[in-house]
Amino acid sequence: MSHALIADLGGTNARFALVPINQYQPKEVSVYSCKEYESFFDAVSAYVDQCSVDFDSINAIVLAIAGPVNQDVIRFSNNPWHFTRQQIQEHFGADKKIALLNDFDAIAHSLEVIPSEELVQIGEPSAVDPKAAAWVLGAGTGLGVACVVPQENSVNIVLPSEGGHVDLATCNDQEDYILHFLRDRHHRVSAERVISGMGLENIYEALALREGTSKRLSAPEIGEALERGDDPIADATLAQFFTFLGRFTGDLILSVETRGGVYIAGGIVPRYLEHIKRSAFRDAMQDKGRMKAFVSPIPTFVVMSEYPGLVGCANYASYLVDQA
Repeated sequence: MSHALIADLGGTNARFALVPINQYQPKEVSVYSCKEYESFFDAVSAYVDQCSVDFDSINAIVLAIAGPVNQDVIRFSNNPWHFTRQQIQEHFGADKKIALLNDFDAIAHSLEVIPSEELVQIGEPSAVDPKAAAWVLGAGTGLGVACVVPQENSVNIVLPSEGGHVDLATCNDQEDYILHFLRDRHHRVSAERVISGMGLENIYEALALREGTSKRLSAPEIGEALERGDDPIADATLAQFFTFLGRFTGDLILSVETRGGVYIAGGIVPRYLEHIKRSAFRDAMQDKGRMKAFVSPIPTFVVMSEYPGLVGCANYASYLVDQA
C-alpha cells in the first residue's frame, strides 16, 4: 500500500503523520517542538526513523508551512527554519511527489473531507452554498487566512493569503486605546497583533494599563485565569479578542462574498468554543453599517478537527498521486 508523509509545520510545533493514499485520517501522528530541532530536516529525519512504514512505500510528501511558499527560500513567519524546494526534493528523492502548501491552504483543502460533526456553527443556522467560495482563518502563534474556490471533478482552488497582516481597524474607544497602545510599540499594527496568541497577551496588557495596572500575562496564563474565573481583565481580554475576530471576519466577507461559509481553525478558538458562542463575534462580524445585510447571511463554523492541516495534506497527497 502506498502512503504519503504529511506534515503541518507551525510556528511552535511540527506535526508529522502518515496516511494511506486516498484516505484522510492521519496515522502515527507525532508532534515535535520546533525549537528543539535546528532544522526541518532534523525533525523529519527523527520522525521517519521511528515510523512503521518503510520509506520506499511513501509516494508523496505534502508539507503545510506557516508562511509564504512561493519564495526562492521558504521561511516561516514565526519560526527560524528555512529551506528551498530543491533541498526538499533532494532530501526525499527525485522519485517522490512533493507539494508545499501554506498552512491555511492545507486547512482549506480539508474542508471537502472533514466530517460535518467536526464543524460547529456559530450564530443562527444559515445555508451553505457548496459551489461558492469560502474563507478559512485561524488564530494560533499567528493569524492565518486562505480563500477556497470549489471545483467540480478537480482539486479545489485555494488562493493563498497573508491576510493576517492587514492593518487593524477599530470601532470604539476601547479598541482605539488598544490600537494606540500597540502603535506606540510597533508603529504599524496588523490584525495579527490582536488575533493570535500574542494578541491575547497584547490585549490583556493594554486593558490592564487602561485600568491603571502595568501587567502582562502569557497566553497560557490568561487561559488559566479564565478557568479560575478570578480575573476580570482576562474575561475582558477574551471578549475583545472575539470582537476583533468578528470585525476581521466581516472585512474578509466584504472582500470576497464567501457564501460557502467561513471556517475558523487554529489553536485558540476551538479551545474556547463555549466562549465564542456567548461572545459578540457575530454582532461584530455583522457591524458593517449599510453592508450589514450583505454580511449577515454568511454562515460561520469552528473547525473542531484535531488535525485539519494534516487532513488537508492527506487530501492533496491523494490528488498528487492520482494525477501522476
